Amino acid sequence: MHILLEKTLKNASNYFQNFLIQEYQNPCIFHRIDARIKFISVIIFVILAVSTFELRKLFFLLFSILGISKIFGLSIKKLLLRIWIFTAFSFIIVLPLIFSNSLYPFIFTLRVFISLLAVQMLIMSTNFFELCIAMRSLKVPEIFVQALWLSYRYIIVLFQDIINVLLARESRRVARSSHYEIWKKGGESIGLFFLRNIEKSERLQLAMLSRGEKIVSGDSDFGTLEISYIAIVAFITLWWIML
Repeated sequence: MHILLEKTLKNASNYFQNFLIQEYQNPCIFHRIDARIKFISVIIFVILAVSTFELRKLFFLLFSILGISKIFGLSIKKLLLRIWIFTAFSFIIVLPLIFSNSLYPFIFTLRVFISLLAVQMLIMSTNFFELCIAMRSLKVPEIFVQALWLSYRYIIVLFQDIINVLLARESRRVARSSHYEIWKKGGESIGLFFLRNIEKSERLQLAMLSRGEKIVSGDSDFGTLEISYIAIVAFITLWWIML
């Protein structure tokens, strides 16, 4: 049982870490679009998804986002692999409501799925620091952006530390232990994990301050690619309103 729990925790850490990381291996056309345009488009898609319960509008938005991903070179398979756990979890949460409204759990899950798909399009194709710069260009408060940037950098390290602790335990396990020993060693590992991360968070903040790291807004010229993407998003939005 404990081995199953450890494997589950390790796989979950890998999954959540992968969810937050940009896709570097296969850059596509979507990577080259200005981060500000992608950020605004994601907000629009999420608002459209959560502001309706009509299936025709939701399916239209879903196929539109998948179409954009395909046209601009994003891997639909990787998008789906990154969000399926959150989608399944949202369905389980609202499943009891099926007795009062048979369609609501499916509609709610579809809304969550579309929103996650739009957000993951942005994460996969945009460096997070570029995204923070885009947010500052759009006049998002600096304190919020700085906190978001620090949280993003630290949460990646946090998940990696969980994986390292689990691997360290596996490498030192040479014989079958009793459940008491397993829980005892597990408690020690959790304590060590928290101590390491408190120290690491302090070092990370001091390192950022010593380097004078500061997120500033930047300007860039819009090209044909950005104009084309804006036109596509505008068309989808207008068509969604008319449905």
